[in-house]
Amino acid sequence: MRTELQGVAAQYAEAALDLASAAGGNTADAVGDDLQLINQLLQQNRQFATVLELPSVNAEEKKALLKDIFQGKVNELTLRLLDLLADKRRLEILGPLEHQYRDLLNKKNNLVSASLVSSEKLSDQAIANIKARLTEHLGKRLELEVNVDPSLIGGVVLRLGDQVIDGSLKGQLKAIEKALLAV
Repeated sequence: MRTELQGVAAQYAEAALDLASAAGGNTADAVGDDLQLINQLLQQNRQFATVLELPSVNAEEKKALLKDIFQGKVNELTLRLLDLLADKRRLEILGPLEHQYRDLLNKKNNLVSASLVSSEKLSDQAIANIKARLTEHLGKRLELEVNVDPSLIGGVVLRLGDQVIDGSLKGQLKAIEKALLAV
């Protein structure tokens, strides 16, 4: 079921990006930002999310609610997308749709999103060096989110899409433990 929703979300995301790109300007980025904002709102306010998912609330009521909340605050294309999703009873795909849209937009813009978690706060210079090396290695622009997790003990963990490179001391200790238990 989950992969079916992701497949449907991918189709809507692709169509939305095509329309946003055709509209020109920064519409594609604006729609991506709108979808991210809406997704965050749905995660923070479970009551709102539940109302949108209730089959007993008809599409017209959902569209009116969405219009009241978002009109004038999001791009017109985003509002039309929400209307379409309400009409098709597909509002439950907003989370996967936002992720799929962001992935497609990043690919279109030759941009890679990555997450770097270190055991201690890195200097701005160290972050700049890591970002420069990754950008050079990947041959793409890089959007790097940096976080601190003291439980790593030492080192860093880098996430690039589905790929995880664990250079942390915690990861190395777990690998040693696994190897010892396998003996």
